Amino acid sequence: MATATALRCALALALGVVTLRADNEPALVQIRRADAGFQLERNGKQFFIKGAVGTYRLDLLAASGGNSVRAGPNALDGAHRHGLTCLVGLPLANPRKGFDYENTEQINSQLEKIRELVKRHRSHPALLMWAIGNEPEIGASHGQRVALWREVNRIAQMIKTEDPNHPVITVLGDAYKRILPELDEHCPALDAVGLNSYNDMLTLPEDVARAGWTRPYVVTEFGPRGHWQVPKTPWRVPIEDSSTEKAEFYLKAYRHAVEGRPQCLGAYAFYWSHKQEKTHTWYGMFLPDGNATAAVETMSYLWTGRWPTNLCPRIGPGKIRIIGSQSAQNQQSAVMMAGKEVSVEVDVQDPDNDDLVITWDFREDTSDNPNVGGDYEPPTAPMPEVVVKTRSGGRIADLRLPNRPGKFRLFVYANDGHGHAATANLPVLLVAPSS
Repeated sequence: MATATALRCALALALGVVTLRADNEPALVQIRRADAGFQLERNGKQFFIKGAVGTYRLDLLAASGGNSVRAGPNALDGAHRHGLTCLVGLPLANPRKGFDYENTEQINSQLEKIRELVKRHRSHPALLMWAIGNEPEIGASHGQRVALWREVNRIAQMIKTEDPNHPVITVLGDAYKRILPELDEHCPALDAVGLNSYNDMLTLPEDVARAGWTRPYVVTEFGPRGHWQVPKTPWRVPIEDSSTEKAEFYLKAYRHAVEGRPQCLGAYAFYWSHKQEKTHTWYGMFLPDGNATAAVETMSYLWTGRWPTNLCPRIGPGKIRIIGSQSAQNQQSAVMMAGKEVSVEVDVQDPDNDDLVITWDFREDTSDNPNVGGDYEPPTAPMPEVVVKTRSGGRIADLRLPNRPGKFRLFVYANDGHGHAATANLPVLLVAPSS
């Protein structure tokens, strides 16, 4: 009988119908008071979250010292295979997309769908915590938020009844500075709160204290300065930091808002993959070709205390310079005549003196689109005809600009041949020749 059972299990595994849950016990995760603050415990041992958002290259995440991912339920098996835990996001409808939290039928239907997800995954060994929704407060009025928070509390109570072994949070955007008191009043069932924060990481603990929040928090998302937080060009598109500047910000932000903060249970870096959001390079810690940017090595240093042996190329303070221009502004943005031929140069070095492969591309700029909250954005394709040739090992590019006015962006990428890269871009406004 035992042999037959083993054969059936082997067949099921081969067919992909048995997950790792069959051979592992669920973890008991608790939040306890400790040293004038809080600590997360997993199976009785302290567990400080060293995580990232996304499911890309989990082998590298684990090798870099990470111990958790923030993702949906379908990520649990993959996380477990790599020895990682998972903060599981549960879908919660947003009022800004037409969901009515005063509608009993709608909220009951949503609650039952969430209940089924909890029951299906509550025994998974990789499960760390449940997160109800992501930034559902965006675009909601005060009245809509009150109804929303009351339902979040009801969902949290349901989850804790179905699964008393894992904490429950909800996730707020950077409006937490003004709406944490609402959450405190209407959501007593939450064990902690998840905070998505970008430039505000530099004041996060102070903002939490001013809001009167005394329960623990998890930084559920942090990364470079957001597109709504950076300077803009005269034509009102955001100016993106270079990958080097972003990595420096990750370091500063983590040290201020996470390290040594007694209310903080850990943090998830954003975004452990690549994505199109305002640009195709803004939030991804990897480029679309799979190369890791300096944000990855910075998080590895913060998680392990050691820098990797081979480091990413560095974009210098000169960034992208228009050759022949004396204007310092042309290192942040540029206004040029449509159809003109120009040459540009990148300021880039490699700390390991690796030979760099430097490439350029020119694209339409859609970074002033109205999307919020990570809503889907279609990618913009490069215009290969614009880059005529490169010189000086790729550091200089000769361009023939499109013969039409419009908003564009010039991108440069430096690859060190070891899976690491640096990138920067220059917003460009093309204007028609004066008559």
